[in-house]
Amino acid sequence: MLNVHFTHEDIAKTHMAPAGHQEAEALFALELLAGPPPHGRATPWISQARAWMRAHPFRHPDLQRARELQGDLLPLLLAGHDRPDGTEAPAEEESRRALTALSEFRKACVTPYQASVQGLLRDMRRCYSEMVADHGLATTLERMQHRASWAAETLSVADGTDREVYLDGRGLAFLPSVFHRGAPRLVTLPSRFTESPSPDQAIEQRPTHLMVFPVCPHGLASGTLVKDTQRPPRLLPQLLGRTRAAVLSQLTRPRSTSELSGALRISVTTASEHASVLRGSGLIATIRNGNSVLHEVTPLGAMMLNSPADPARLWCPNCAHRLAGPSDDREAELITHS
Repeated sequence: MLNVHFTHEDIAKTHMAPAGHQEAEALFALELLAGPPPHGRATPWISQARAWMRAHPFRHPDLQRARELQGDLLPLLLAGHDRPDGTEAPAEEESRRALTALSEFRKACVTPYQASVQGLLRDMRRCYSEMVADHGLATTLERMQHRASWAAETLSVADGTDREVYLDGRGLAFLPSVFHRGAPRLVTLPSRFTESPSPDQAIEQRPTHLMVFPVCPHGLASGTLVKDTQRPPRLLPQLLGRTRAAVLSQLTRPRSTSELSGALRISVTTASEHASVLRGSGLIATIRNGNSVLHEVTPLGAMMLNSPADPARLWCPNCAHRLAGPSDDREAELITHS
């Protein structure tokens, strides 16, 4: 059991950390791929990431080494530093190759989904903030942290270790992760990133520890990820129809009816009809440009295209109890069993 002991000063300084390093998320993504698929079925992201892995077998040894070095690499990556130093030459070269392979994996399997990832992280940060305001820090820490409990100013996490950690008045930073799975993970940041670098300046008491917790401890968050293309949100085709939603997604920049026709491989007449319906609904505007007309999304249409990710309770019913406030428990139970 991991026991993190808080003083009143620690509680006052506890906060959500800024967005994490993509390479750190890539490390967690590698771990997710190495385990069994959530609930026995691969999410689209897992299938696509495994396809990349099959196409790049020469990267497997270095990626495996990155997983083995996770304990050393993760603190540096989360501190915004991507090169381990102070090692002997052979280990440094090995680490360099591992980081190079990790960077390639990140570019292929994490970065293309960054908009979805950031949307999930924003939702989690918003949920955290609202829960602290409504129910206090103790209840929030228990509910946001899988396998966690709070008692006597101590956060206990069943992470398979036996540790006592004292924050020494520096507080604790929490960081949500889309790809991390299971119990929260406590990371000790390098001292050079937690104190003022100049001896002439007063020591800045930054948090020494950062706790990474999963958006979904069951590993289902990756099931919501879509590539950063102009595809409409998943539920938009159900609302507008697949073709009409595709027309709307094409109009984030001005396009003529014939351009719509060519981009979507539909007739000019069909493109014009869909544009007419979207214009009548206030989702697009049409202006004349010489002998042709140009269509473009309105602020309302843009808001629909950028709609937030599905609430966690829709894609992971097991998280409904954890994310709902105490007054919402009955609602969460009904959703979970519906």
